[in-house]
Amino acid sequence: MKPLIIISALLFSTFSQAQLVIDHASVRAMPPSQPNTAAYLHIKNTGNKDVRLIKAESNAAKIAEFHSHTKNDQGMMKMAKESHIDIAAGEKFIFKTGGHHIMLMGLLKPLQVGETISITIEDSEGEKYPFTLPVVSIMGNQEKHGDDSMHHNHH
Repeated sequence: MKPLIIISALLFSTFSQAQLVIDHASVRAMPPSQPNTAAYLHIKNTGNKDVRLIKAESNAAKIAEFHSHTKNDQGMMKMAKESHIDIAAGEKFIFKTGGHHIMLMGLLKPLQVGETISITIEDSEGEKYPFTLPVVSIMGNQEKHGDDSMHHNHH
């Protein structure tokens, strides 16, 4: 009887984990004098457990943080650091221009169009989700290139 309980517990824990699928991922190339840039992507939680993202890091920058843009009462855009990002089970979260994004600060070198960088996001359970993003022109249309050069990662 005990082995059946252990197997049931293992099956339940496997199926209750968050499953993140990342697509429409990109990071903007900036002029060499700019020390910062932003990454954009869609994250779908295909699992049956809510996930809270608490940390980001990248091989391309000293600091990676979740940020958002909001409009104040005077219509001015304000950027702010976010301590976490919640994605409900079955839902999608979109990091996009003018909204949430992953800010990459203190670039280690200028990013070149066509190369890729790595970003790892971590959830509140300590699970890490590594993925790669193509570097695209700041002049490019983010949504258009997402279909052409999207990188799917399943974790």
